[in-house]
Amino acid sequence: MERTLVLLKPDCVERRLMGRIISRFEEKGLNIIAMKMIRVTPELSKQHYAEHVAK
Repeated sequence: MERTLVLLKPDCVERRLMGRIISRFEEKGLNIIAMKMIRVTPELSKQHYAEHVAK
């Protein structure tokens, strides 16, 4: 099984597009197994992208 992390940008939330975007994934047959809404801080962003810094 493959897993993919999807990050939705703040303007998506502001424009109320989240439901439409999630529906598109489901229409394509993708299963959403977890969902979490968080505010990304600079520290969290740094931790997430740490493995990609050298690339």
